[in-house]
Amino acid sequence: MRRHRAVLVCETDQETHMQFDWTLLFHPALATAFALFAVVGGAVAIRNRLLKARQRDLERRATADRLSAALDRIDIGVVLLNADTRAEFINRAFRAQFRLPDAKADSKPPLIALMYHCRDNHAFELPEDEVEGFVASRVEMIRAGDPTPMNLRLANGEVLRLSCTALPDGGRMLSCTPVTDLVRRNDDRAHRDHYLSVRDTGDLFAERHLDAAE
Repeated sequence: MRRHRAVLVCETDQETHMQFDWTLLFHPALATAFALFAVVGGAVAIRNRLLKARQRDLERRATADRLSAALDRIDIGVVLLNADTRAEFINRAFRAQFRLPDAKADSKPPLIALMYHCRDNHAFELPEDEVEGFVASRVEMIRAGDPTPMNLRLANGEVLRLSCTALPDGGRMLSCTPVTDLVRRNDDRAHRDHYLSVRDTGDLFAERHLDAAE
């Protein structure tokens, strides 16, 4: 009986020692440690989010730089306008086509300023009294996102195919494709067709007739 009582006392002592002192959770030092861990964990999470955002931003910038470099290597003039029709990007071909200085192109000018630059430089092969009407009409078409292409003759003899593409963000992409050679070939064909229509000879395509026409 005495032995059984000793075992019970021993087990009771062990249970007493194994019980957790919950009052420790409210100890100031432990509460401070928990708060510190929470602050550090939050700071690490914020830092990771910022690093990921910065990485995405760097990737977007790298993509934009590659796109800009690619557009600068083509002979088609390209202008990217934002939703307010302000030029966000103007490639080298467009600058050369309309003699646009780099300082003005890099200043992100509004569309109307670009059109006035072309007007003031007499870039268009148009009668003086038609220039203002053309500028107003073209600006209206671009703002409306009208994709209808049109040919524009420049004062230097070149011909550009103008087109406008509406972008998902409300911006516009303007393109000016050189078509001078194509237009000249079409013009030559039209002159040839007219010449052939007024001749009554049979073999109109013979070289001697074409040479004589020239």
